[in-house]
Amino acid sequence: MLSKQQLAQFEEEGYLLLSGLIPQETVTKAEEAMWNMMGMEADNPDSWGHFKRPGLAGFYMEQMSNGNRIELFGVTNPDVLACCTSDYLTVLKQLTSRYPDIPHCEDHRPDGIWALNQFPVAAEWKSPSPHLDGDFRDFRLDPGTFRATSLTYLTDTNSHGGTTVIWPEGPQRIRKFRKKNPEFSNHVRDVRALFPEMDLGEPMEVVAKQGDVLFFHHLLPHSGTMNVGTSPRFAIRYLCLCLACRKWEKKGEWNIWMP
Repeated sequence: MLSKQQLAQFEEEGYLLLSGLIPQETVTKAEEAMWNMMGMEADNPDSWGHFKRPGLAGFYMEQMSNGNRIELFGVTNPDVLACCTSDYLTVLKQLTSRYPDIPHCEDHRPDGIWALNQFPVAAEWKSPSPHLDGDFRDFRLDPGTFRATSLTYLTDTNSHGGTTVIWPEGPQRIRKFRKKNPEFSNHVRDVRALFPEMDLGEPMEVVAKQGDVLFFHHLLPHSGTMNVGTSPRFAIRYLCLCLACRKWEKKGEWNIWMP
């Protein structure tokens, strides 16, 4: 169970990075399954640039910007879904219960996986610009776009190695701005345009170990980064098939699971 201090941090800073929710054997099997699904070998970097789309795989697979990011949508491999442990769900339930007014998925477990696998690239690392999830959709900040979501790391995530960058002072700065400007637009996309004026504070790289889980709520400004390290970074979010989450459509019939 989370402590009062951890719950306060989640409310004020918008995130929690937790270890120990997934057994080491479970996350190791999940990483191995990810390599197999992409047709790559972990110890053969020459294989990383040529993913093999499996026949009748049952999921969508896309090679994203300049070939250094591969995303899988709708993975139902049991070794990967096993990362959704009872301990993970217990923590998630604690966090989501704090925001009863925000619309959410009624399903207590996800149906599939969205894998975000960032491969090394020869480039200079740059700090990204922040965003809120859903800012390109017609979403409103009040009562909120989602209660809590997460990113689970299937590999170690070292500095400049495909980390997530967050702005922990962002949630309070956004709340303060909206309190001072009650007539300003309630649309997420409009608020993002004023981030420079709000001064979101200093960004922080989330350095994580294999099996760590980053939980965050709808007001946390964040962004993914390029991987200029030597090893791929594998991470997963959860997907669902329910109609309540259809507004979070991601690929085909799959939507981001927003419990």
